[in-house]
Amino acid sequence: MSEDQSAGHSHVVRPDPVRDVYLMTILAMLDEDSSNKSAVSVTLQVGGALVTGELIGHGRWQDEFKAWLATIGGSSDVLATVFDAIDQERAGHDQDDPNQFLHLRNAKFITNYLGSMEGITPQGPERPLWRTRIAEVQGWSLGRPQ
Repeated sequence: MSEDQSAGHSHVVRPDPVRDVYLMTILAMLDEDSSNKSAVSVTLQVGGALVTGELIGHGRWQDEFKAWLATIGGSSDVLATVFDAIDQERAGHDQDDPNQFLHLRNAKFITNYLGSMEGITPQGPERPLWRTRIAEVQGWSLGRPQ
């Protein structure tokens, strides 16, 4: 693709031997959503386990993480200050680059399946927000097991 063709698309991702270019392009598109409302249902294989949920951009994860911190007790002002300090510290360090992580909301870890006359239902713990390194993703697909 020439520079002229890609100039209008800021979500174009250059191939990286460690990262899947398709997954990275989807993540880039989610990160570009300034409303922080976009999500895509996915199923990931991470460390041999299956995790399913809504893939969200870093901005949405950060907003929802801050809101979740305020619900776990303690002073929400203190937690917000801690989060802001983390952001300032992170700004100067490449190892915590948001482009190295992906974020799921309503993540379910599939540990086994429960069979019934209606079909097979994935079973396992669920977390409201989950974050993992992109390099740890061994495989993925769009959608969630029903």
